[in-house]
Amino acid sequence: MERPPDALKSFADRIARTAVANDASQLVHLLQLSGLMGGDGNLKDVQSLADEASDIHYAKTSNIWHEGDIGIWEPRIEGGNTVFVRRLDTLEEWVHWANIGRIEAKGSKRRVLFMGESVARGYLYDPDFNPGMALQMILDRQFGEGEIEVIDLARTNLGYQIQELAIAARQLEPDIAIIFAGNNWCNTAPAFTDVVRIDKALASEGMAGVKRVSEEYIERTGTSVVRNIALAYKEKGIPLVWIIPEFNLGDWRDPVTNAPYLPDNLNVEWLGLYEQAQAALNNGDPETAERLALRMVEIDHGTVVTGFYILAECRKLAGDVEGARTYLESARDANSWDSSLTFVPKPYSITQRLLRRESKSCGFEVVDLPALFKQYLNGGIPDRRLFVDYCHLSSEGMQIAMGAAASFVLRALKGDEVPWYALISDQIAPSNKTEAEASFLAAIHDAHRWQSYEVVLHFCRRALALSPHMIDLMLSYMELQTRSAAPIHMSQPEENILRVGSPLIHHYLFSNNDVRLDRLLLDAIVQALEEAGVPAQDRLDRIRREEHSLKDQEIDLLGYYFYSAAQQPQELEGAYWPAGRFDYDVRYYRAYQPYSRFIFVGEAECAVDLTLTCRLPKPAPREGKITIELNGEPQVEIPVSTDWTSWNISLPGEAVRDGLNEILMRWPMPKFESAEALSQVTLKLCQRKFPDLYPIFGEIHTFKAAGGQPVGITMPEVQTESSLIEVA
Repeated sequence: MERPPDALKSFADRIARTAVANDASQLVHLLQLSGLMGGDGNLKDVQSLADEASDIHYAKTSNIWHEGDIGIWEPRIEGGNTVFVRRLDTLEEWVHWANIGRIEAKGSKRRVLFMGESVARGYLYDPDFNPGMALQMILDRQFGEGEIEVIDLARTNLGYQIQELAIAARQLEPDIAIIFAGNNWCNTAPAFTDVVRIDKALASEGMAGVKRVSEEYIERTGTSVVRNIALAYKEKGIPLVWIIPEFNLGDWRDPVTNAPYLPDNLNVEWLGLYEQAQAALNNGDPETAERLALRMVEIDHGTVVTGFYILAECRKLAGDVEGARTYLESARDANSWDSSLTFVPKPYSITQRLLRRESKSCGFEVVDLPALFKQYLNGGIPDRRLFVDYCHLSSEGMQIAMGAAASFVLRALKGDEVPWYALISDQIAPSNKTEAEASFLAAIHDAHRWQSYEVVLHFCRRALALSPHMIDLMLSYMELQTRSAAPIHMSQPEENILRVGSPLIHHYLFSNNDVRLDRLLLDAIVQALEEAGVPAQDRLDRIRREEHSLKDQEIDLLGYYFYSAAQQPQELEGAYWPAGRFDYDVRYYRAYQPYSRFIFVGEAECAVDLTLTCRLPKPAPREGKITIELNGEPQVEIPVSTDWTSWNISLPGEAVRDGLNEILMRWPMPKFESAEALSQVTLKLCQRKFPDLYPIFGEIHTFKAAGGQPVGITMPEVQTESSLIEVA
């Protein structure tokens, strides 16, 4: 008789405890998830759970991919040959692929298959320039034009589905195949077996266990995908090369967060260490900062980036490049478990390691970009020279990667040994106009993903240096983001952008841009323009004042346009949770930091009236005080409790500046009930809702600002939960 796995016993104990507690709704969810009471549970028997290799699950293919197709191309017989033609009913997917209407049957040309995700697609450069084009240009020089063809099957947003695409693509009879993938290998919505593992890991290890389970899923699924692809190509005798992706370690910084729930009230210690470490670093004492950050990582078990970034900076100041690299890699890997922020594609260390390991056991070649880029940079850390964001390559990065890939093609198809550095050339590059527009798109993309002012300014400066037409584009974009008089697709700024920009700008900007106050980005654009001799600051200040001043209107400080400028991504994404993820039953603002920041456009000497409804989270001390500051100066202190309370507050005109003003709300230290919070994680997952994994400092239902006269502070109005039931 088979003994049930420990993980299943732990989950069975939870079901028993829930039944004893007479919590009918939670019991039903648990039973449904397990498959014992209908629902979508996928546990067939105990042995299937014990078999680690059997529970590989992800969205196998796009809903509109058909068996026998290669992605969006379907087979047709023409003149006795099989060609692949792009299906019209996949029109919505065309934007993710190369603009290829048909793929002809294999002829006399040597054929190279090139597959992968957005990094292979050439994000922000494509369709003007991309890795497939660079590879074709390099190979044409070696084989002669018309003697070899690169079939570009790279698709944006491709994850583990690379398996289905690669296996289907063997129908094209390639002489060699190159895969550039691994950045999108992450966790998916957990199935029953995953929830069982998470439940057991939480009980025994806390959040460190959740991270371990997440990494095990990535390793298990990635290994299965790689082995299946390698076997399929080995059976056909087709040489396979896999490009191991690298990450922008030098420049990219994931949003800094507090630690998730920690045991034994360690969250209080962690917050104190963080504050002291930042102060030490700012005061020129990296030795103290390093000691404090090491303790942070010790107690958070590497589940957040915060301590690692401090340690990397300390090692950088000490001149220890390899030490800094190690900590930056740890920071990249830290939040592999965390779905509370928008996923940033990246190659985790586990992905890079499994690709190296499987290449040896399965017999395929690899282009090891981490090693290659280190060689190219003479031991330096990869940064904006090779990347435009987190993982997408600059044109320089594409040249190096494709030079190395071409070296393997020459060895496999011609028997020639040509090193990668002998294959790259300045002529294998986009035009200056394309490079300039890609740099500006990088500035926008990076700013909207919470990157530093210095990085955003770099790409703005680069864009202007490469092409003068960027002046009109930047000025028009500044107005596009700031003016609200006309709908975005009927505005004069958009017409100007369509007139001045190339299809590259049209392709990325209008499909991905979201209108926001854009404090950091527009300030960087203005500085770059002013440095180039183009007046822009007065223009931006005037438009902001005309469109958004509080003098004659009321604004919602929690609205996306204004709140996105606060540079608090965890709070923003919590309030505007995308519909494509788990349900998130909280629809009001939650503070994940000891402070909350809000931005408005004011006019000097004009008072500001605030309307605020807030509370402390439960459980918490029944009462506490919050302090409200304006532009760094304390203005008022008000009592709050765990009940919703409404306040009308007036800020004096002498505290208000012309232009952008910053309100800072400081919350009292909460009571960290980690055990209680983590006990709810499994139940939330059973309900297909996103669980609370981070402590909450405060909650806001309403926060509005308007121009007004000084009236002091009104007495609070206490509101019950039921009166706020329709929270948007």
